[in-house]
Amino acid sequence: MIRKARFAGLWYPAEKETLEAITGDMQGSGPYDAAVLPHAGLMYSGTLIRSVLSRIPHDTERVIILSPSHYFHLPPSLLVTSSFSEAETPFGMLRCSPLDIPDAVLCNEAIAAEHGVEMFLPFIRRKGDINVSFGIISSLRTAEDASAIAHQIAGKSGERTVLIASSDFTHYGKRFGYTPYGNDGRKETEYHDDRCAEMLAEGKGCRAYSEYRRSTICGIAAAAIAAEYSSQLGLKGEMGAHALSSDISADSDGFVSYRTVMWRKCDRQQ
Repeated sequence: MIRKARFAGLWYPAEKETLEAITGDMQGSGPYDAAVLPHAGLMYSGTLIRSVLSRIPHDTERVIILSPSHYFHLPPSLLVTSSFSEAETPFGMLRCSPLDIPDAVLCNEAIAAEHGVEMFLPFIRRKGDINVSFGIISSLRTAEDASAIAHQIAGKSGERTVLIASSDFTHYGKRFGYTPYGNDGRKETEYHDDRCAEMLAEGKGCRAYSEYRRSTICGIAAAAIAAEYSSQLGLKGEMGAHALSSDISADSDGFVSYRTVMWRKCDRQQ
């Protein structure tokens, strides 16, 4: 069963030649074994995604993508995966396998609809012949569930697995119904998102979820799980590049903040 590239030609170019300019050649290598990355249309998020995925190890065999659910309502702490065997990209097919952890529920329709998993696929396909597993999770019953789910995922991860948490950060402005700092809010949002990203980088996923679950960070559950996963595996975290949607296109009704957080094995050099 094939997951179609639903957002090609809409959220990113469907033509290989145009898309290559966004992804780059992706043939480099680097130290990163886990990351929080944005999932906006690639005109907004492509540079940030490339800055990290171009630096995952060259011998990566599997990428696990955890995303929020934008189109399906999910109960707290329910992790949804799929039974797709392949995923379509403008660069060709990617091999897929289910995220095989206890209590995960199969729902191909939810995974097929989710842009939060698709934005990374062209980069991964350009990287090489890598297997991809999808998971979506909307929220957590308790912050501690981030640690429990992370433990389950870590138990199923091989030595050459990379985990991606798919999350845009603060959505600010009238169109998002979120204006705690007045009409602008850029400076305050930067401080807010810096604190959250720093907490995640330190592996404090449960704490980050407790403090930021009521914010407009859309993938805070996935990000918290990635932070706990990295802590359990003894990975070292760091904050990476960031941007605002208003850097690309002006919108008088609001903006979205994008952040990257990365983790690597302590013995891997930059």
